[in-house]
Amino acid sequence: MAVVLILVMVVGLLLLPDYDGGQEESRQLADYEIVHEVTGDQPEKLRVPTTVSEAAWVWEGAEDSVLQEVLPVPTGAVLHVNDGAVGLDTRNGEEVWSYRLLESEAEVAVSPDGSLVAVSAGGFLALLDSGTGEELRVIEHGEAGEGHLSLQEAGLVADEGLVMAGSRDPEGVIVSFDPWEGESGWHNEDLECIDGSGNSHVEEGFLTPSGVVVVYRCGGADPVMVSLDLATGEEQWRLVQGQDFNGDYEHYDEPPDVRFAPVGDVAVLQNMGPLRGTVVIDTESGEVLSDTLPSETDNHLLRVLPDGYLAVRTEKIGEEDWEVRFEVRSFSGDVRSEVVTDDEDLGGTLSSQLPLKDSLLKLRWSEAEENMEIAVFDWSGKGHGESITLPVEIDLSEVLSVVRSEYLVGPGTFQEAPGAVLLREYPNSGVAARVVGLN
Repeated sequence: MAVVLILVMVVGLLLLPDYDGGQEESRQLADYEIVHEVTGDQPEKLRVPTTVSEAAWVWEGAEDSVLQEVLPVPTGAVLHVNDGAVGLDTRNGEEVWSYRLLESEAEVAVSPDGSLVAVSAGGFLALLDSGTGEELRVIEHGEAGEGHLSLQEAGLVADEGLVMAGSRDPEGVIVSFDPWEGESGWHNEDLECIDGSGNSHVEEGFLTPSGVVVVYRCGGADPVMVSLDLATGEEQWRLVQGQDFNGDYEHYDEPPDVRFAPVGDVAVLQNMGPLRGTVVIDTESGEVLSDTLPSETDNHLLRVLPDGYLAVRTEKIGEEDWEVRFEVRSFSGDVRSEVVTDDEDLGGTLSSQLPLKDSLLKLRWSEAEENMEIAVFDWSGKGHGESITLPVEIDLSEVLSVVRSEYLVGPGTFQEAPGAVLLREYPNSGVAARVVGLN
């Protein structure tokens, strides 16, 4: 039975009038009260820091706000908070714009090139300019049904528009929609379930620099990955888990929650934690770069990078002394750069680190401050690294799970972005979310 991918005008999608702008607007939209604030400034594009030396500013959110994720954009960062999105000037921590839903929760995503921000809540989606916060288009949509891709069934946010998935008897359907023109486009009928293996079911999808990757399953068969050209719908490559790469099930904590994540031009099967997994695929060619990245006692995989991975080796050098080596390796295992330390205050070595071009950032305990601080290690250097005192509280002492600590202060919450490195406070010291900017 075929999975049909098709680019058409979608029945049930309604384009609403564009927002005319203004400094602050409060209005009703699709049963939600929206507060939209902009400064009118056009921010400039910024560079990602290669290292940091100070905690430069602290952003404090609205009352009862919860920070979900830091999303880098060319002009700084967008903060996904529980009720919407906030655009930040990462040079000083000032808000450039905000788009909030009163007494409601929202999902937020950024397009691959960072130009669009989507805010979605129960049947409507707003597309914003990531730099100015200007509302470009609002769409009311029906539920896509079983097999939707993301963002509350509105779909994946591509640079060109939306890619949605749904379910129609007897065929699963993926739909791509151009919110600017509303024109029909490509369709693809080559994703087939063969040998009577059951109905097709889309499990996930993600955008890459070279297309859209869809993961689907036929009945109880192994998952199939297919990459499609986003402009034409033509199939670029396909892989079958269990045949073309190993699923590495021994690392699964909860198999249904395991998902692929794009990191530049590669995708990692996150079977160990956020951006941590032994299966890595080149999304342009479909080449399996590795399905057996090493991760064992004293040689742990920490994070997959666009061109390799970060690992840590620990070695006993005395009766009570240990040497710790953080290594950036190619996918073939060659060490490209490293940090060597015997710092006893590092605590756990398996979480809370961020590799930059010129340095490795690592959270460690400071007895003097009775709080976590940032240790800055130069690559190919030795010692304890420079210290940056944090003006926000970071307390992971009661978090015993490595995976949990990475969700709290790991990818997306301890995140480099154009203009600064951002780190969220955990737990909240008060009733509002706080983020510190390092530059």
